[in-house]
Amino acid sequence: MRAVVTGGSQGIGLATVRRFAKDGDELAVHFHRHAEAAERVVEEIAEGGGNAFAAGADLGNPEEVRELARTIAKKWDRVDILVHNAGEYARRAFTDGKWEDFERCLRVNVVGAAELTRLLLPRLLRSRRGRIIFVSSVLASSGSRHGAHYAAAKAAVEGLARSLARELAPSVTVNVVAPGSVDTAILAGDSLAQRTDRLRTIPLGRLGTAGDVADAIAFLASPAASYITGATLHVNGGLRMG
Repeated sequence: MRAVVTGGSQGIGLATVRRFAKDGDELAVHFHRHAEAAERVVEEIAEGGGNAFAAGADLGNPEEVRELARTIAKKWDRVDILVHNAGEYARRAFTDGKWEDFERCLRVNVVGAAELTRLLLPRLLRSRRGRIIFVSSVLASSGSRHGAHYAAAKAAVEGLARSLARELAPSVTVNVVAPGSVDTAILAGDSLAQRTDRLRTIPLGRLGTAGDVADAIAFLASPAASYITGATLHVNGGLRMG
């Protein structure tokens, strides 16, 4: 299978790339600022006998999104899996932000993902089992005291995914993975007290790992999920139930 993973050079995206490579998939590893990390994972996959290439783009820039789609199209005539993992989350209160911050968050997390989907859709429709998977966040449903722009963007992502699930059925399934507190760079700034408070809210008593989320993404991309579309799979240790 051929899989495109945005934000594939670090965190959840990197874990997803490695999981797909382990399953024998070909990979297009998108990156924005982390070119060296993307090239390292491409080399790692090649050393393991796999096939991958890196492609850079700022998803907040429409022309760069179009160029990313062109790069993928030159390599592949078919895309089987499209994982929208890339995102930006500048943690700040709504009252401390600027219009540009809010707009940038929406462009990267929602508009760029929607445009890339539109551009790659002909190739997804050529697949015998096309899959689109959006990575959202528990904040889409719970809200955030220091990330209204991010929570709003992720809520929009979930609405977009459900709409595409209806429109693209039965040819392509579209689902969402919504992580909770995951031990990635987003939480790197937590103090010990903040980390302790965070753990108290999680029934399973630990932070999630990038691998936990990658496993959920891999499930939705697998034949085992062929009768699932328009769903949001919460991967949060019980932080949000129902």
